[in-house]
Amino acid sequence: MPANGEAKQTYKLLITRRNAEEILLVASGKHLVLPRIEILRERRVAEQLTTELARIWGLNAYCLFIADPEASGRIEEAQCAVMECAANEKPPEGTYWMAARTAEESCDPEDAGSLRQALSQLASYRDREKSAPFAKPGWLRDLFAWAAEEIAPLGLRLAGKFEQLNASPTFSLVRLETQEGALWFKASGAPNAHELPVTLLLARLFPAYLPRIFGVRRDWTGWLAGEAAGAPLDELTACSAWERAAEDLARLQMESIGRSAELLEGQCKNLRLGEMERQINPFLSRLGEFMRAQEKTSPAPLSGRELASLAEGLRDSMAVLRSFGLPDTLGHLDCNPGNLLVSADRSTFLDWAEACVTHPFVTFEYLRRHMERCAVGEPAAEARLTAAYLGPWESCFSPEELRRAAAAVPPVAVFLHAAQNDTWKTLDPAARPALAAYFRSLGRRMYREAVLAAEGSERCLS
Repeated sequence: MPANGEAKQTYKLLITRRNAEEILLVASGKHLVLPRIEILRERRVAEQLTTELARIWGLNAYCLFIADPEASGRIEEAQCAVMECAANEKPPEGTYWMAARTAEESCDPEDAGSLRQALSQLASYRDREKSAPFAKPGWLRDLFAWAAEEIAPLGLRLAGKFEQLNASPTFSLVRLETQEGALWFKASGAPNAHELPVTLLLARLFPAYLPRIFGVRRDWTGWLAGEAAGAPLDELTACSAWERAAEDLARLQMESIGRSAELLEGQCKNLRLGEMERQINPFLSRLGEFMRAQEKTSPAPLSGRELASLAEGLRDSMAVLRSFGLPDTLGHLDCNPGNLLVSADRSTFLDWAEACVTHPFVTFEYLRRHMERCAVGEPAAEARLTAAYLGPWESCFSPEELRRAAAAVPPVAVFLHAAQNDTWKTLDPAARPALAAYFRSLGRRMYREAVLAAEGSERCLS
């Protein structure tokens, strides 16, 4: 473990050029080996690999994919990243470009297996280009050509510099610089292909809260957007920035009132309370199975009686929320501070793969929970955040009703997060014990929140 406490991981790099016809190898004693780079485990892999490769070797490259070691049945100490040089660059000192057909024969025996497996996967991705567009060598050149064509009528031109943040055969996130600011290209393949139509719909309906769209590549399920002003909320510790985000979230949701049918047709998830209440019994039945599969004695699994109490608590909380008559609105199940850009006069909301239609306070609850984990140390920060969010709603509802609704929402927010898709329906806890443990932890948290919500309701009644 490094001194700062962050774990590191080593990656082998299969760096290619000239349409993957040549591979870069490094001289190491009597052998030639694949280059290696050490990066932090909990950070973006593609961003770190490209940055470190430029810093250490002086090579401008981008990542195609991370090779799958399970495909060969090999267990290695380092994963292998397949990359491509953005240009036909000269080899750095102590390295050699070698034809792919002979690189395996010249390579260290251990790395030869990694090389062979990665090249096999690269060939398989080439055969199914449409389903894996970002594993194809040369796709970055195609991106630059397409983006230049899209922005030319606006008087913009690309500056040639780029930053790659995410990479996989079907997903991509790249920042492209222009002579006037920057653009972002994002593509989301299965299971998030719906993010493209959702983003286009929301950008059209609520342009003040999303980046401007400059172009769409439907064959890549990708789009080109302008870079929004502001800094990510997770980099801001001033409570005023969080208040701005909370107030703008409320105003965005109020603008979405009456558009539920349009949002659902546009592929936002249907998490309206009436719909989700029907999922309580089936979900808690499966959760009981996950609890019974727990092998550890601590933390204690929820008992059948506790699960029955939880079911009652969830229904009570949903009934309380419905009683105030707040309308369904646009929701964001991934409303974390990294998906929020805040400037002096606006907030911009990003990454809408988890867009939904539900009770508005559910999304605020996610934002409030994230604030608890961030270093916002100002006095009464949570109370200020809540006041900023409830402020716009007070034009339609009484402050007392809004405070009671906010107190009832925590267990419902956890439940919606846990039950939003069908994972829990098909999960085999023996085959995926870590995921079963995650659902158990959500169940325990849900139970605690339901108890607190019930206690709060009793205090209000008394």
